[in-house]
Amino acid sequence: MIEEHHIEFLQAVWSRRPTFTYVFFGLNLLIFLLMAFAGGSMNDATLVAFGAKFNSEIARGQWWRFVTPIFIHIGLLHLGFNSYALWVIGPQVEKLYGAARFVILYLGTGIAGVWASYRFHPETASAGASGAIFGLFGVLLVFGIRYRDSIPPHVKRAVGTGVLPVILINLFIGFSLRSFVDNSAHIGGLLTGAALALVVPFKKPGSETPGIFKAVQWALLALVVVCFFEVATHYNGPELSARNLPRGLTQVISAGTPWVQEFVDAMNNAQQTFESTSHELESANTARLGQLKADVTKSIDQLRKVGSRAQKPDGFKNDFLRVMEDQYALIQDIERSGTFTLSHSQQLKANVQKYEQIMSEFSKWVDEEGSKYGIQQGKDR
Repeated sequence: MIEEHHIEFLQAVWSRRPTFTYVFFGLNLLIFLLMAFAGGSMNDATLVAFGAKFNSEIARGQWWRFVTPIFIHIGLLHLGFNSYALWVIGPQVEKLYGAARFVILYLGTGIAGVWASYRFHPETASAGASGAIFGLFGVLLVFGIRYRDSIPPHVKRAVGTGVLPVILINLFIGFSLRSFVDNSAHIGGLLTGAALALVVPFKKPGSETPGIFKAVQWALLALVVVCFFEVATHYNGPELSARNLPRGLTQVISAGTPWVQEFVDAMNNAQQTFESTSHELESANTARLGQLKADVTKSIDQLRKVGSRAQKPDGFKNDFLRVMEDQYALIQDIERSGTFTLSHSQQLKANVQKYEQIMSEFSKWVDEEGSKYGIQQGKDR
């Protein structure tokens, strides 16, 4: 039998709506979709432009990168794991602590996770909500211990030491996959969540939220808005276009050796660069030719730096390299003539036809043989 005062506790707490869990969940999806319009979250240029954690950019004064990575995810699988975790654990914490305190806990631990990555993994780019999610695990761990004598048994089993196996398993996975998982962000978020739970009380049934928590909540939400305003103001990434959406949502991803990562990054960036420059040239816009040349040059250099691996992938890399060199020559000729002529239009059409043929053959090869090299097409899950 459940005691009457415990029933009242459960009814009061679990009737609260987890509004901000859904707000943050939706924001994760929105940012991922916008990145797909820009060519996809596996594209380095897109990650830089949308505010992922790059220490070099933070060193240039882009402080907002301590906040924006919380809402950025690299690939559909990454988004799926973190969104599922937020959907499961977020409502528990928000119902226990109330909306204002939940915002403080989520954003505070998320920022701490980014800072830990900045401090202990300066050489790698990173993004994701996992620091904040580990922070919520830290909150539940301390909550269950701190209030073990006053919460119902049904709640007690789901918090405190009950969450330790989940924490330990996920930390073990992180250390096992350290090439792909930034455990410093996880640990930073976890410890910060535990520390905050020691000083931030949960919202008892029938109690009002103190003004100080509401003030901090709205200050943090305003900070998120300001940070993404800074991203929009300083945006210098790929043009957002519906053309990019299919590739942005089903982009080549990699899991394996450094060569695989180099190859995939070079091919993804070449795709993005070719399509964005072609779109600009189709509109006969000659105002940005200098920037287009710089973008194509960067892709050419990246393709040339990818080492040799096997005949097939080397062949596709070289095919991409040739079509990018043709694109560069076209841009250079337009720049010299100062206008976009019929001859230029015909050359652009020929470049696009070669590109589409390469892409068709490359996609087929990835589906049939890519797994041999640790390469696969990202699929919706």
